[in-house]
Amino acid sequence: MATEMITTVWPEWQVEQTLGKGSYGTVYKAVRNDSNLCSYAAIKVISIPTDPSELASLRSEGLTEEGTRTYFQGIVNDFVSEIRLMEALKGTQNIVSVEDYKVVEREGEIGWDIYIRMELLTPFNTYLVDKQMSEQEVLQLGVDICSALEICKRRQIVHRDIKPDNIFVNSFGDFKLGDF
Repeated sequence: MATEMITTVWPEWQVEQTLGKGSYGTVYKAVRNDSNLCSYAAIKVISIPTDPSELASLRSEGLTEEGTRTYFQGIVNDFVSEIRLMEALKGTQNIVSVEDYKVVEREGEIGWDIYIRMELLTPFNTYLVDKQMSEQEVLQLGVDICSALEICKRRQIVHRDIKPDNIFVNSFGDFKLGDF
């Protein structure tokens, strides 16, 4: 269902495979063929709420339908703020670039799906599989992440979740910070 919806949101992009699933969504590898040029992207799909039991839980606590909608709309707004932050940092060497996003409200129910198209990168943990980092690579990792944090500081952004799961590597060997 999510892959079908991606082609509705961005008809030029075709999902090739699922890259991973986390607590906040699923990430897919997508391809676009245009005039003999093949481009790749990562597309993250976040569903709010993640499943119907979240709605039932809020309702069992006495929240009205409007209160439930307002609660989940607040979560959607938080994600959109994060996406806009990352868009504002687009083009910086050591921060994951967000290319586009779309928020789609579900019809006939309380819920939204957020689609985020980003540059396709290798997750740091995948990069480390069967690899021993050289001293130079470790130093580069430190320099690149510090560079990302310096940019965040200039923009008065606090990341609050720096961990291997939020570090990525591009094809040039640059380390990038993501998931703000």
